[in-house]
Amino acid sequence: MTAAVLVAWAVVRMRRPRRLGGGRPRARLGDAEYFDAVAAELRRGASLRHAIAAPVAGSVTARLAVSGQPMGLVVAALERELDPVDGLAAAGIELAGETGAPSATLFSRLAERARARRQLEGERRALSAQARFSAAVVGLMPLGIGLMLGVARGGSLMTKAATRLPVLLGLGMQLAGVVLLVLLMRAQR
Repeated sequence: MTAAVLVAWAVVRMRRPRRLGGGRPRARLGDAEYFDAVAAELRRGASLRHAIAAPVAGSVTARLAVSGQPMGLVVAALERELDPVDGLAAAGIELAGETGAPSATLFSRLAERARARRQLEGERRALSAQARFSAAVVGLMPLGIGLMLGVARGGSLMTKAATRLPVLLGLGMQLAGVVLLVLLMRAQR
């Protein structure tokens, strides 16, 4: 009975999403949409600072960009407001700001890269969900079969001394396997 409760607890823990920091996630403009909007503003002839500010109007990033603050400060604020802006995007924005080079293509490529990363993240989530489901099936199947055998035989597996030790050993190994699967799934996240 204890093993069944522990297995059920492990399955529930595998399925519950965990969020660092607790609370609700902040609603943010996705980085692909942001980079597309900046590229569109640049193609319309806006300056880099106004193009960076337009999609996030009213934000700290917009105020810093329009007020002429150094691009390092603008990029730092942008990193806080967007879904993670990686080092390559930050370096590209700073370089475009320092050199004044045409950067619409840069922002289009950053948007493509962000969309590809989002797609890969979705695939990773789907594959890990399949793995969690498989782990639950593999972890619960022997317990179900053991319970059916025990009920079919009138519970005789636990009443005879000759079968008690192998059954308890099997349940212990099953429990250890489920705990290992839970730890692996937790490390995957």
